[in-house]
Amino acid sequence: MASFPSFASTGTLKLEPDSTKHSTVSLLTRKSPSISYPKSQTSTPSESLNFQESLSVITDGSKIETSCYVPLLQECIERTSFSGAQNFHSHIIKTGTHRDVFVMTFLVNVYAKCGSMENAQKVFNKLPRRNVVAWTTLMTGYVHNDQSDVAISVFQEMLEFGSFPTNYTLGIALNACSAINSVELGEQIHGYSIKYHIDHDTSVGNSLCSLYSKCANLDSAIKAFLKIGEKNVVSWTAVICACGDNSKALKGLRFFTEMLADNVEPNEFTLTSVLSMCCTMLSLSFGVQVHCLSIKLGYEPNLRIRNSIMYLYLRCGRFGEALRLFNGMEDMSLVTMNSIIAGYGEMMELAKDDISAYCNGTEALNIFSKLNNSGFKPDIYSFSSILTVCSRMFALEQGEQVHAQTLKTGHLSDMIVGTALVNMYNKCGSIERASKAFREMSARTLISWTSMIAAFAQNGQTQQALQLFEDMRLMGVRPNQVTFVGVLSACAHAGMVNEALGYFETMQKDFKIKPVMDHYSCLIDMFVRLGLLNEAFVVIKKMDFPPNEYIWSLLLAGCKRDGNTELGFYVAEKLLELKPKNTETCLLLLNMYKSADRWEDVSKVQELMKAKRLKKLMDWSWISIHDKVYSFKPDERQAYGAEMYDYLDQLLDKAKSLVGYQSLESFELLEVEEEEGKTLPSNVQHSEKLAVAFGLLNMPNAAPIRIIKNISMCRGCHNFMKAISSLNAREIIIRDSKRLHKFVNGQCSCGDYGGLL
Repeated sequence: MASFPSFASTGTLKLEPDSTKHSTVSLLTRKSPSISYPKSQTSTPSESLNFQESLSVITDGSKIETSCYVPLLQECIERTSFSGAQNFHSHIIKTGTHRDVFVMTFLVNVYAKCGSMENAQKVFNKLPRRNVVAWTTLMTGYVHNDQSDVAISVFQEMLEFGSFPTNYTLGIALNACSAINSVELGEQIHGYSIKYHIDHDTSVGNSLCSLYSKCANLDSAIKAFLKIGEKNVVSWTAVICACGDNSKALKGLRFFTEMLADNVEPNEFTLTSVLSMCCTMLSLSFGVQVHCLSIKLGYEPNLRIRNSIMYLYLRCGRFGEALRLFNGMEDMSLVTMNSIIAGYGEMMELAKDDISAYCNGTEALNIFSKLNNSGFKPDIYSFSSILTVCSRMFALEQGEQVHAQTLKTGHLSDMIVGTALVNMYNKCGSIERASKAFREMSARTLISWTSMIAAFAQNGQTQQALQLFEDMRLMGVRPNQVTFVGVLSACAHAGMVNEALGYFETMQKDFKIKPVMDHYSCLIDMFVRLGLLNEAFVVIKKMDFPPNEYIWSLLLAGCKRDGNTELGFYVAEKLLELKPKNTETCLLLLNMYKSADRWEDVSKVQELMKAKRLKKLMDWSWISIHDKVYSFKPDERQAYGAEMYDYLDQLLDKAKSLVGYQSLESFELLEVEEEEGKTLPSNVQHSEKLAVAFGLLNMPNAAPIRIIKNISMCRGCHNFMKAISSLNAREIIIRDSKRLHKFVNGQCSCGDYGGLL
């Protein structure tokens, strides 16, 4: 956009009224002359003004006062009555009042407030004289109707016309620059305000602060704020929001405390902005104080503030307080619903066990159903949140229903929803539907590409993952660190050493991406899968940082599998130095030392577990059938009757007869938690075997069986699931603590090395 004419050529800025009939005071602050009506014709808050009766009142007499139209036009604004404005416009022309600049300028404002800028422009074009109020009114209308580029053009035309802007005009022009991110034009206006010593004006300073904030120039925004002579609540709110929008939440909270110290009372926008920054910083204590302040100031019923407070409690893990706020709300918005659904999603992540997580997910689904039945229309955030909940619940059926709703409402084309849909299908073990959802996306972001590459890698479809990566590059999408994690994971899964090392080098040389722990983990995982432990150690030596617990655990599992005791004990010592926090890692160490009769080391690990308060592993699984959850523990033999256990025995016998099946169950490693001092019998079956037997008995023949297990599968159970998937021609999907296992026709998507115990 071309720059507007130099301000210097327009002469000195006039802050006094110009020579036109009416003052240049803003129409928003000008008071209309008083007018008397018959009592029956007066408009009250509870009684809408009757336009026809009002017209008859003001025409009852030989002379019409132009001021009579002002309260009537104001009523049109309050009611957003475009038809009423047209009626009065016709009457104004009929009575000859259209020659009055003040009335016609007010009419420009009315049409603008009713959203008809076309009519506002027509009235403006026919004004007998155009003063700064008229120009400013038209500019304001275009800004408020999201046509800020036109507002800038009007501002340029005003300067060419020879009319001088007031401080309010400059503020509107700056708001227009902010809306279209035109920092260059904004800086010219800023320079003009400095030249004529009005940059200290409140209206100008507030607009400058917002402009620079929108253009990511926080320092200039703060400087503009500090120059304001009389700072009002809008000024303080502008600078607080500027800090929040530019990732300086702490600085924003400091300005808020200064504002209170300056005895400026915050409004609802100030409080919501401050609460948002408390969410960013997870500052619960500060947020609680703001909550108390909002109650003191009478803002507690305000829906925006209640939503902000509720979201703060959700983000900080105070779900009880958030739910109390939610349940106490008489009025709700879509934001309220979205926040509580997302909050239940967070609660699923922090739940103490998978059953609690499932219950939280069920509540989220109930809220989503309530949202649909309450008249609100779900938006992209509603759909993305609920799809995330479905993925965590392993709830494919519910996810499919949400998918259908996104199709019906037209939200499927949104990239956020499309990516959430891909992730949902992937985490529910349906890579085919994930791929279909990805292909149907009208537009894709880097996150979309990366999610699909990772999905193929996790499901053992290496060639598809690598081909998709090449397609992404051809489309001009630049991969990031996470993308290469998916690529290297795909190579590791297939044992493609040369390809993995090639991509690892490409990542560094062509894309200047420095390897992080996850990239090295993929390479080490690959070498361990192939039994190349020495090569894995070579990779460790090349790392710029010490290996973490996960990498040493990979090596330890590899040593145990390959029987490399000497190397295994070395890795075990390295793990002990890190004081591992993962119970499975500690139990892996325990059993390794026990098998070698190294009881002193066993004691060390046990002491470490006590110090870290690591509990013994409680093995249990659960399955959902027709929205009902069934959980299984090895010690609950009587819970589901003898029929299921008889059927499981039959399955075990069939599996043992299958060529290549090995029962390698490691009860000692799992160390099922003892209860009441009783040790469980050694012939007890692990929980996922019970769950799959129950599923085979109670689900339709063609239905895939989906199970969630709280710890890693052992190799014996893994072999059993492979055998059953082949014997029963049934797809079995188990998500354990490490990854998703998809068993089809005797094969598992993990490639028989998925962090198995």
